[in-house]
Amino acid sequence: MQSKKTNSFIANASFDKEGNEPIEFYLTTLQKLYQRKLDHAIEKPHRVGFNALFIVTKGKGVHTVDFIPYGYVKGTVFFIGKDQVHNFKVNPDCDGYLIAFTDSFLNRLVVNDELNILHEIFDYLYYPAKIQLDEGIYEDVLKLTQVLEKEYSIEIDPFKELIIRPLLQAMILKLSRERLSHKVLLQGKEKSLYLHFKKLSLEHNYSLHVNDYAKMLNVSTKTLTNMSNKYLGKSTKKYLDEHLILQIKRLLLDENMSIENISDKLSFDEPTNMVKFFKRYEGITPSQFSKQHSF
Repeated sequence: MQSKKTNSFIANASFDKEGNEPIEFYLTTLQKLYQRKLDHAIEKPHRVGFNALFIVTKGKGVHTVDFIPYGYVKGTVFFIGKDQVHNFKVNPDCDGYLIAFTDSFLNRLVVNDELNILHEIFDYLYYPAKIQLDEGIYEDVLKLTQVLEKEYSIEIDPFKELIIRPLLQAMILKLSRERLSHKVLLQGKEKSLYLHFKKLSLEHNYSLHVNDYAKMLNVSTKTLTNMSNKYLGKSTKKYLDEHLILQIKRLLLDENMSIENISDKLSFDEPTNMVKFFKRYEGITPSQFSKQHSF
């Protein structure tokens, strides 16, 4: 999980764990992470090139995911997906487990169609960044984590990854059950519609109008909006606007991207329209946002 500097304001944290083991899985604690010599301060925003779970075991504090600060206490679990931006607020009184793994490692957990749900846990477009576990579930997750920690500490052999995979699989499924209890379950045609809408949204950087997506999906705008309201808790337009703002924020932290470049990439008619759009939602200009997050 070493963070490597680029020419941008924001560092890209690639999957570069301690040790030379080939396994694309890493488990550490927050306190141990504080002590690691990284190329980038973890309290500064950095973009992750892997997936991560952060399970809080002690103290209370603030963790920021995609520029939104979230409070946490013992039993809070954060889900940080590949390409998301996050940063820690260093607190010596807090601790927790950080479990990181690559997309390819996650894919190896999906051994049949029923386990496709494992891919959904890092869907930050659908789920909130964190959940709070009750005491009983927290204890179950903690036990699984401690077994994972013990197995991970063993020297590499032909069995290590084979044992870690089902343990991580069980943990993700348990957390998925808890996470789904806070949402309406996606099913059938509506799930298919959501997945296609999500794919198109990503491909077009959330820059098209609702009518455009409805036409590509061969549904009415009403059908698309009903799905959004039911499963995402917001209108299609609000969903698109929120994630377009997030795209702008991420690109603003790249020194190689000017306002004009970003405006063009996200299909705005002209840069002034992007600036007005951003200011209407954030209350500050894109340049002011960049200054706030530069270091």
